[in-house]
Amino acid sequence: MTTATLCPSCGEAVAEEDDFCESCGTRLHAPPPQEGTCPKCGAPADQADADGYCTRCGNRLPRPTDHIEVEEGGMALVSDKGLRHHRNEDAGAIRATEAFSVLVVCDGVSTTANPDQASAAAAEAVADAVVAGLSGHEEAVSVLAGAVAAAQAAVCNAPVEEPGGYTQAPSTTVVAVVVIGDQLVTANVGDSRAYWIDAASPQACRQLSYDDSLAEAAIAAGATPEEAYGRKDAHTITHWLGTDAPEVTPHIEVVTAPGPGILLVCSDGLWNYYEAPEALRELVAAGPPGEGVLETARRLVDAALEAGGHDNITVAIKALGAPTWAEVPSAPPAEPPSETPTGPVEPVETETPVETESNESEANDHG
Repeated sequence: MTTATLCPSCGEAVAEEDDFCESCGTRLHAPPPQEGTCPKCGAPADQADADGYCTRCGNRLPRPTDHIEVEEGGMALVSDKGLRHHRNEDAGAIRATEAFSVLVVCDGVSTTANPDQASAAAAEAVADAVVAGLSGHEEAVSVLAGAVAAAQAAVCNAPVEEPGGYTQAPSTTVVAVVVIGDQLVTANVGDSRAYWIDAASPQACRQLSYDDSLAEAAIAAGATPEEAYGRKDAHTITHWLGTDAPEVTPHIEVVTAPGPGILLVCSDGLWNYYEAPEALRELVAAGPPGEGVLETARRLVDAALEAGGHDNITVAIKALGAPTWAEVPSAPPAEPPSETPTGPVEPVETETPVETESNESEANDHG
């Protein structure tokens, strides 16, 4: 239905969808901003200050990495800065060949300098190293181990100084999965995760990665999972990539997918709300029939935003086989992460977890 309004210049009636008044030629709507301009006032991007604010109107210009969507070779990656952070410190990469695929997610540690550059460098280094190594027909486990070493070197080359930022060396987590047929080879350092989401059985779903965190250190020392994850510092990481990192030895897992399903690789911006594999399965399966991988990844990111969006969120997925899901109720989100400071700490060497100090940051602030 057309709605009649009045031209602000001559007072003649105009249609709401008109761009110009037919009587006097007055522009009725501001033109959409061109790419690289301020979305509020249209000022060129070069008029932004060093912090990314428009010097004409004061609006913060969006960064290209605030929201990213990539689709390739039956895979999709969606990354969003979330609702609480001023930038996206997550990064990811997906690559596909006829013989294999690789999915990478990295979560820059917010209490370090240039964490966004650290995560981006690590993700690209892993993806490049995997493609080069497997194209040379090397064995996947050794290729992934070498790829993590390449990521460590890349992070160590990230700028160590950030004006107005933290003084701690750039750091990031990393998780990568190589898919060769129905074989899944996972490597990780830190607490970004990989999950197998089985289409046929909730009981067959599982976490493929292993967290380097104080919670897992507590469990290894004899605490129950409930006790370990009830600690305020449960999500503080004990290993990471960076110049001040402990010895970088990735956890590597090799499994065979039991049937059709979804490989899910994500940062803690998602799993903080949907930690259990069964909860993630309900979330994945709640989509409409025939949903594509990009739409599924978007929906998972949106679910984390709706649950609070405390952290940056990155989701990479690949469908294996042709998953079909029984109707399931929408997955209830977990409790929002507690507002406690986190960051990299030295590995726990004692029999029981020790209290650690970390720089002030937002809840579970690994990016």
